[in-house]
Amino acid sequence: MTAVHAGPALGSAPGWPLVLYFHHVNAHVDHYTALNPDDFRRGLEIVLDGVGPALDPAAVGPGFEPPGHPSVLVTFDDGYRDNLDLAAPLLAEFGVKALLFCVTGKLDAAGRLSAAERAALPPREAYLTWEEAREFAGHGHVLSAHTVHHPHLPDLPPEEAAEEVAGSLRAIGERTGRAPRTFAYPYGLIPSGPSPVPDGVLAFGTVKSAPGPWTRRPRHIRRTYLPVGEVASWTRLALGWRQQWYGSR
Repeated sequence: MTAVHAGPALGSAPGWPLVLYFHHVNAHVDHYTALNPDDFRRGLEIVLDGVGPALDPAAVGPGFEPPGHPSVLVTFDDGYRDNLDLAAPLLAEFGVKALLFCVTGKLDAAGRLSAAERAALPPREAYLTWEEAREFAGHGHVLSAHTVHHPHLPDLPPEEAAEEVAGSLRAIGERTGRAPRTFAYPYGLIPSGPSPVPDGVLAFGTVKSAPGPWTRRPRHIRRTYLPVGEVASWTRLALGWRQQWYGSR
């Protein structure tokens, strides 16, 4: 497992995009990567102004060449319904396209529920159906893989971990008609042995991963976040992230 580099202030490697991760845009979720809609809008304003423009996630994959200026990649994990209902309209305000890492088994299960059953779910259990995920992608966002069942991959035998990854990549490809080029580890936990992520796929961690050029660490890409309830610190964070891009220049 990778060493822990906790805290949001450490962003990307010099010359590489800042990658932010969120789970929810929802005022009723208590989670360190869940922002209420007003704060999410403010966060986008601060990061786009203070760091740089948003990347098109469709361009991200093996062989990706970063732009010659600071930039931001916005990502969401798991595939919750509020990503479509609440996040998507705010992303559209800023022209930002996001990369959505889906827990494919959860999307399968959501499609088997009745409308009444889905309406009764709390936000942390309310996942997109595949139809809704495709609607989200129809706004220019990109669907990608986050395992089938969201396990702790380091706790699984290597062959099971590999199938969790492969199964989600396969499901995304079948549902979208496009082989995914990216993957995100559940909980940011990366197995220490042979990688479960196949060649030809970039893999993203969390703040548990150390920063490094994507070419050198294509399966350990660091992401960071905007701390909930600390809006006053975000401008300073954005300035630091931008300065880090110039770190070796």
